[in-house]
Amino acid sequence: MGATGQIGDSNHDAIPRLGKRTKRLEKRIKELGEKSSQTLLFLSFALVVAATLKDKSASSQQSALRLAMWWWSWALFPILVGILPLKEIREGNYCWYCFLRWLKSALLWIAVVFIACGAYRLTQAI
Repeated sequence: MGATGQIGDSNHDAIPRLGKRTKRLEKRIKELGEKSSQTLLFLSFALVVAATLKDKSASSQQSALRLAMWWWSWALFPILVGILPLKEIREGNYCWYCFLRWLKSALLWIAVVFIACGAYRLTQAI
């Protein structure tokens, strides 16, 4: 019984909603992990391209390519943290999932900024 004395008036009614919200967060965390994996794949190709161009370019272009690789190398760290299976630390915990969604989003945005800086440097080299 709830505070008003009626059945169904308690926090028991909030549990299914909490479950739905937790499921939505779980799905979003999974999507963010997949985006991190896709970004990691892009970065590996970008680094290979920059390394290949670096060997075949003039010395004036090599510094820009080196800077592009530097930015992209730094982008690897937030991406790798974003891929970690952190959900299992407190599985099913709504507050933990809210924090993870925020963390993975922030890490992805940090990586995107680093990737953009590297892309800018790559365009300077070409």
